[in-house]
Amino acid sequence: MINFCSYYQGSKVYENLFSSLKNIGINSYTYVSVKRDGVSRSGENITIINNQNFLCRYFYLFKLFSINNGLKSFSVPEGKHLVHGHTLYSDGIPAYLYATKKNLDLVITLRTTDVNLGFKYYLHYKWLARKALAYANKIVFVSPAHKVKFQYYFGHYYDEKLIIIPNGIDKFYLDNKLTSVLHKNKKHVALYVGTINKNKNLKASITAFFNINTNSEDEFRVVGGTYKEYVDIYGELPDNLVHKVIFLGTLPKEKVLEQMRASTVFIMVSHSETFGLVYVEAISQCLPIVYTQGQGVDGYFKDGEFGYRANSHDIDSISQAILKTISDFPYGLGPFIENPANNFSWESIANIYKEQVYK
Repeated sequence: MINFCSYYQGSKVYENLFSSLKNIGINSYTYVSVKRDGVSRSGENITIINNQNFLCRYFYLFKLFSINNGLKSFSVPEGKHLVHGHTLYSDGIPAYLYATKKNLDLVITLRTTDVNLGFKYYLHYKWLARKALAYANKIVFVSPAHKVKFQYYFGHYYDEKLIIIPNGIDKFYLDNKLTSVLHKNKKHVALYVGTINKNKNLKASITAFFNINTNSEDEFRVVGGTYKEYVDIYGELPDNLVHKVIFLGTLPKEKVLEQMRASTVFIMVSHSETFGLVYVEAISQCLPIVYTQGQGVDGYFKDGEFGYRANSHDIDSISQAILKTISDFPYGLGPFIENPANNFSWESIANIYKEQVYK
């Protein structure tokens, strides 16, 4: 299999996927075209070419030319390969041009950058995207919400090709999953795990949590960033919340696990989210979740099954989702016969690709 995967270096998702596919007999040869921030290099069946400059950001056709030109340094063994573009605009269209030239089958995945940015800023290349999608054998979505947005934008011409496949979570969380939990805390402990940036909407989550929790002992714990990082983006916390919001910084996964087990609700209501592995990691620890309506895991579960969804632009909506979650799950999720996070193992996901996509 030949991968076009421009975001390979920025996420372990692809490394985990390709490794899991290799374990079941599917070898990958991956082409990564990135900005000129270092030397071009190659790993095991991975070729990283630093051949894009600032013009690629503003001129899409120039970007396509740069990606195509970099293929001169990319070689794969002779044979009948399948081509997989792991985003539509950065990978899928270049993969389409390559596949048509070589007369190869094509799979395209759509991600957050496509539905939230590509649909908006590459409207004048919709005709080219349609050609790539028409040629593709399968069109993959990581999130059910992305499929809905895709059908709204492109219509229902490609419905027979569409399939939703989630990302997998770290094996560590599956090896340490729970089937039930009993919180002994009299207070509510909210947990956020992730980087601190505007998209993560952390200020709104904190505000919403304390709007409905008046217990003086309630806490909101933040893993993945510092208070300074928070202040740089959102400004200072109100005086009455400074000692109730605990910034724990970056923690190893063993410590993250401890925080999940010590918390009563996980809250991450981002404005946009491709999937949100951390939601499923929380579920693996029987920690109920508050998540974003129309993004990420929304659609994988029924609203209220493991927590509630909220409108990221409406603090009252977030507050109500938190209130319903802690009311419906006062002792955590479960008990389960089998934790539902098992459905998100990379092993099972690789088998779905093998049996339903790469067949």
